[in-house]
Amino acid sequence: MPTPHFQRGHAHPTGQARRAAGNPDHSHTEWRCTRCDKLLGIRRGGQLHLRFARGHEYFVSLPAVATCRGCGTLNKAPSPAL
Repeated sequence: MPTPHFQRGHAHPTGQARRAAGNPDHSHTEWRCTRCDKLLGIRRGGQLHLRFARGHEYFVSLPAVATCRGCGTLNKAPSPAL
């Protein structure tokens, strides 16, 4: 019997649904891939907290651009509005 095709958004809310719901209790927001919804980093004020394998962690200033390690999509995180 073939495995049913997984459709994105059925098992968990998409990035758009999470952003629409808002996050009023936390000042940190997730930066996710626009295509596959993989977590790329955490926005903390005017910086992004990035964490990679083997304990590599970075805080980078905004704006930032990153390629998703899951699907290869180029993602942009704009500067915060003043």
